[in-house]
Amino acid sequence: MSGLSRPRRLLWIASPFLAWGLHFFAVYALQGLVCGRGWNVAAAWWGMGALTVAAFCALAWIAVRARRAARGAGEDAGRRFTARLVAMLCALALVAMVFTMLPVALLHPCE
Repeated sequence: MSGLSRPRRLLWIASPFLAWGLHFFAVYALQGLVCGRGWNVAAAWWGMGALTVAAFCALAWIAVRARRAARGAGEDAGRRFTARLVAMLCALALVAMVFTMLPVALLHPCE
């Protein structure tokens, strides 16, 4: 993580919430299309589940990279701080993703 330019470092910090935002958009866009166009609800549930698994995998990958970066930071306090911040933001984005999926998982679509 050291040697990253400022825009790349900011993108690295924002990456957990970019993953959550893409998940949020994709899940609710799919639900809107299913309701608006009368598509098969069961297929939509599978699609939303697949999107959620993909987003969880993306967050896990980001968290693993952050953990490795924190371990390899050595005496570089800025690099270690950035890596730990990204790891904590991954945990927060995971909580946000669970709350995003609660209405979709618990309520019947299109009501």
